[in-house]
Amino acid sequence: MDTRAIVLIVLDLVFAAGAIVSILFMNPKGTGLGAISGGASVFHNRSTRDILLERLATIFSICFVLTSLFLAVFKVF
Repeated sequence: MDTRAIVLIVLDLVFAAGAIVSILFMNPKGTGLGAISGGASVFHNRSTRDILLERLATIFSICFVLTSLFLAVFKVF
């Protein structure tokens, strides 16, 4: 294994851990039966923390998928 492969694998692990941590730190969007129809979040103001964590989760997830596909397609390891 060369240095590029090790860097890509480490980046893949960092992106996976970042997505998991950012999802775990999010506040629940709604509870109970009202959450099924979306009625629970109508009057809910989202904080900047929730918005930041949602964006981080999206970015980490996209980067994780891209690096995983790159590792699988080019059979780096």
